[in-house]
Amino acid sequence: MFLAGFPATCPAASKVKIRGYITTRSNADTLMILDDKVHISSSTRLDVENPSATKTLSLAELAPGTFIEAEGTWTAHHDFAAEKISCNAEQFDHVIHSNAYLQTEPETAEAILANQSARLKADGELLLIDTNTKRKWKVDDSTPLQVRSPDATGLRFVGEEIRYSGVRGVDGAIAVEQIQLGERPPKDAYRIPGDRSVIPAKDPQTKIAVLEIRKGNKLEGRLKLFDVQEVQDYVRHLGERLLPPAADVTARALEFRFFVVEDPSINAGALPDGTVLVNTGLLGAVENESQLAFVLSHEIAHVLQAHQWREAKDTRAARVSLIVGGLAAGAFIGNLGVFLSEIGLEAVVNGYSRRIENQADRLSLQNVIDLGYDPRSSVAFFRTMVEHYGRSSSAIWSNHDSNLVRGSFLSVQLMRQYPQGQFDHSVVNTQSFKNMKLVMGPVKIM
Repeated sequence: MFLAGFPATCPAASKVKIRGYITTRSNADTLMILDDKVHISSSTRLDVENPSATKTLSLAELAPGTFIEAEGTWTAHHDFAAEKISCNAEQFDHVIHSNAYLQTEPETAEAILANQSARLKADGELLLIDTNTKRKWKVDDSTPLQVRSPDATGLRFVGEEIRYSGVRGVDGAIAVEQIQLGERPPKDAYRIPGDRSVIPAKDPQTKIAVLEIRKGNKLEGRLKLFDVQEVQDYVRHLGERLLPPAADVTARALEFRFFVVEDPSINAGALPDGTVLVNTGLLGAVENESQLAFVLSHEIAHVLQAHQWREAKDTRAARVSLIVGGLAAGAFIGNLGVFLSEIGLEAVVNGYSRRIENQADRLSLQNVIDLGYDPRSSVAFFRTMVEHYGRSSSAIWSNHDSNLVRGSFLSVQLMRQYPQGQFDHSVVNTQSFKNMKLVMGPVKIM
């Protein structure tokens, strides 16, 4: 998502709030959210939203994976004295209800068809299906593949929607009670609102490389492309290597395109048509290829999961149409976030719901793991963001989920699915990334 960078914050004596997922509990009086120690005492109050009529909750029961908001004061750089902790009791309902479009072909599809037990890796989760699972997974339920690339042979269920419910176990896996195939997103899900298009071009006056945003024949604005071709080629090649098989079977043929635009904010964003914009500020901030691979995989997931279309469909009744105004035709876009908001891409700017952002993060983690990258780098990236840009506002993606929230969620997800680690021999960096940083040179970051 697009959001301007946020200045680093320092611990202050005034009361503040921090939000995130508990990553560890070192003792009865200390909760950890990444590197932050949240200290609780006998005077700390617990405020439970949507409490259960049959179960009460105590501070002692707050375990890793619980999402909390703590209010209190900083006593040191990573030490927080909590006067009140709030959490929503609904998160303790262990029954998971979710849906996702399959980004890779399930290896156990035949076992699922045959009503056998199976382990299904989907939605960034491990789904355990047994003979008691109610399933609607038949050949007749599967819609035909509308688009196939030459490399898509043998793909049968990639791109299909699965809907499932089940109970998450202590090991993080979900014991599935029900699962079924659903419909694919329509072609409109992969269009920029207003049938707009993004076209590489040259500025007629300066002759510099730009991206033009057009609505039909009307030029609405330009973005300046970073003028080092080696950097553009590296990001494009990396993005293409990260594409899962689902990129070949969407209802509307997608051409994923990756562009580096001159912008100092630490941002990246994906438009519904597969256009991925990577700011120079982001490239300056990431420390290795595995971090960048996670960011790009997150944006790819937003496209393949049709998140912009799903979010707009879910909130259509409450949305007000916005019309671009006050923009000189063909002018360089000064604030891309404002521009995208005005053409109906509010979610790309302001972030999706946490449920959708979490899904993109889960799928991104799974994608980089499948491709041999070390996913712990993504957590390290958000640790760096916390140190340099603060906890309570994010310099990347959504403006409602902070660096602390995103980093702690990723840490919990890895802890649930890979408690033994297993990543010591995974790829962290490459020579190609180092060469890219060298030819890019210093860039402004804000």
